[in-house]
Amino acid sequence: MVDPTRRILIFGGTFDPPHRAHVELPALVAERLDCDRIIYIPAAQSPLKDDAPRSSEVHRVAMLELAIRDLPQAEISTIELDRGGTSYFIDTVTELGRELGHDAELCFLIGADQVLEFQRWKDWREILERVTPVVMLRPPWTRETFEDALRREYGDDEAAQWMAWLVDTPRRDISATDIRRRLARGEPVDDLLDPVVLGYLRTH
Repeated sequence: MVDPTRRILIFGGTFDPPHRAHVELPALVAERLDCDRIIYIPAAQSPLKDDAPRSSEVHRVAMLELAIRDLPQAEISTIELDRGGTSYFIDTVTELGRELGHDAELCFLIGADQVLEFQRWKDWREILERVTPVVMLRPPWTRETFEDALRREYGDDEAAQWMAWLVDTPRRDISATDIRRRLARGEPVDDLLDPVVLGYLRTH
């Protein structure tokens, strides 16, 4: 039986910039699942997104370090940035599994929108054999609309499994894309970003 103190939460993304939901929600999920570590993994380039991150790797990591500075259980892995190129999650979980050892139970945080595209991920079934998804809803999804979409995408049995992986969290309607647009228009983002991260953005 896996020691619950070895349960680790993985959270990947571009973090361009890292906002309040990037910090608050993983911390909440980690507490509920008794995870003693949260590993943030900045992506180099998503295979499902045509646009590369707008900020450099150095700045994204620096902003993320500032954003999670008060989360003692959180750390950053540059495994995908070091590898470079397109970030395939199967490669990441394989490497992390070797690095963390067989006694570590890996969970990975994934949003509802990504779940509905998960069959497009490279070796997606193998990913599910290696790590356990933890699914978060965000607006406009509700449990009912998400379950309906899952049934259309996966069928009843697999939809039920994905729903079992769903964790209830506050539904924060925040996106890094929206933050960049607001900043470009000179609109306030104080409620969306840590003030220290915002200060870094304005400086750099």
